Amino acid sequence: MPTPVVPALLSAVLLSLQFVTSSALNTATAKDTRPNIVYIMTDDQDIELGGLTPMNKTRKLLGDDGAVGEAFYIATPICCPSRTETFSGRLYHNVLTDDLSGCMHTNATGYTFQHEAAIYPALQASGYLTGGFGKILNGQGQIFVPKDTKKEPVTSGFDWLSLPLDEGDYFANMFFEKRPNGTTWVSSLGKKAELVDTWYQTSQIGNRSLEFIRHAVAQKRPFAAYLGPHAPHYSADAPPWAQELFSDMQAPRTPAYNTSRGQLEKTQHVAQNPPFNAEMEKYIDIHFRDRWRSISGVDDMIALVIEELDRLQVLDNTYVFLSSDHGYKLGQWRLGCSKEHPYETDVHIPFFARGPGIAPGTRLAALGSNIDIAPTFMEIAGLRPNPEHDGQSLLPMLHSKQGSPERLAIEASWRHSLLIQYIAVGTYYNDHAKLWLSGPSAQPGNPPTYGAGPFAIDASMKAEECPRTENHTVGEVGKGRCWFVDSQESNNWAAVRVRNATHNYIYVESFGSKAMNAPTPGGPGIGIYECLEGDLCQTELYHYGPIASEYPNYPIMTDERWSIDNAYRSTSPAAKHQLRHDLREAYCSTRRLDVDRFGCGK
Repeated sequence: MPTPVVPALLSAVLLSLQFVTSSALNTATAKDTRPNIVYIMTDDQDIELGGLTPMNKTRKLLGDDGAVGEAFYIATPICCPSRTETFSGRLYHNVLTDDLSGCMHTNATGYTFQHEAAIYPALQASGYLTGGFGKILNGQGQIFVPKDTKKEPVTSGFDWLSLPLDEGDYFANMFFEKRPNGTTWVSSLGKKAELVDTWYQTSQIGNRSLEFIRHAVAQKRPFAAYLGPHAPHYSADAPPWAQELFSDMQAPRTPAYNTSRGQLEKTQHVAQNPPFNAEMEKYIDIHFRDRWRSISGVDDMIALVIEELDRLQVLDNTYVFLSSDHGYKLGQWRLGCSKEHPYETDVHIPFFARGPGIAPGTRLAALGSNIDIAPTFMEIAGLRPNPEHDGQSLLPMLHSKQGSPERLAIEASWRHSLLIQYIAVGTYYNDHAKLWLSGPSAQPGNPPTYGAGPFAIDASMKAEECPRTENHTVGEVGKGRCWFVDSQESNNWAAVRVRNATHNYIYVESFGSKAMNAPTPGGPGIGIYECLEGDLCQTELYHYGPIASEYPNYPIMTDERWSIDNAYRSTSPAAKHQLRHDLREAYCSTRRLDVDRFGCGK
């Protein structure tokens, strides 16, 4: 496998940026020696399919020189909810809107920028200089430049912002800017017709963050920098210097890839998915290569950020974290290219940390979650634990030696199960993911080109014909005509992921559209976690086998790992009752909002 070199393009763009100190920003007070925090959140980065393999520099600089979370999970496998959970430290049902409106059903803006438990408002209030770069939330252009000109941008929590208005465009030309004096404006890299490869989003994010870091160091202020590259989310555009990498590779053919085994026991939209044809496999492989190329650009960005922290002599007093907003699948269970499911591909994510007190080679085997990131950052900043958080700080575990009495005591009191939930954001198919085919050059006027994967076996079929194919006759596994990746009819679910010394499984209950449109008991919202007559529902139980240290050897090619055999039907009635009780208790014991979707008061 070719090893990417440090890109000349990224370094050249870095050198072209000039650091400007404004007298209006010279407001440093008494020296604050608290540690700095740099947090990188990738988008759609898997771990189960080898998504860390292209990141040689990151695995050395963060994994070998710091800590790896080997059992790190997200609480919802889709963008806006997961990001909102991360920024607020709260579980999915504690960031939902009552009527399931908002960004993918969540009050994303409120819990990211305005809530007392949110990371960056809390750090800013405590004296940190805070900066945001790249993708924070989906549709962020409307947050920072509202269509209603009477509305102000929502920027609370951040002193410095420099991020694309269209977070999904790898070559976006318009950026929202904010500086510590409160000034905001929109900057432009040029007209779209003038697009060149130096606009590449990951490079822009990295370089703009370095400008902020230099400013903070010059001000002698502790800083918290958030970097949100869009990679490797579709269209997964390749960096200009990496467009030919991995050209001889294909997506991993795991035991669950394009299989019909166990398919009938999956939820309905999965059970109907037909076998792949050559065109489907072609696009999955294209997308896989693009994802590895785009994540190699993030690898370069991380290396340059750490290099600059070292040059500025602040690396030893800086924590650097990396995680993803969720995982991804590529052909597993005939699901094509997407997330949204309770399987390991979607919910198990990368986690790295390095910084003061973290010994090189540290490994965390405990069940961590994205809801732990906010309380971890609060403790780093010397803030008291916030009772509004559902997560807990990872710092004591990161600072303890594996196998030591301190670590064993922490692990004994740590969670052994995690509530994971999802409510469908729509019914759509494999062709939703546009694929990068070629990129711009150094010469203007050469835009990237994209394609789309197939959504149905029959190329002449229309998308509006697909929904009726989901509710096929029971037993006709794989007889559908369309490759669903999400479904409002059968992809609303709650799950409990259990991982301890004796058990390693996930239990899932899925609910249909009737349940999601039903009023909640004793509350003002809609959406209940209870199957109603006529719904497309399913119950799933997957045992993953003995727990072992697997990093960095992914993918794991054992059948147990791939959620193939649904064990629920063969489980005893008493065990089924206990599983249902545990799931309900996981929800009810953590519910903070008035809306009750599980009937906890019954």
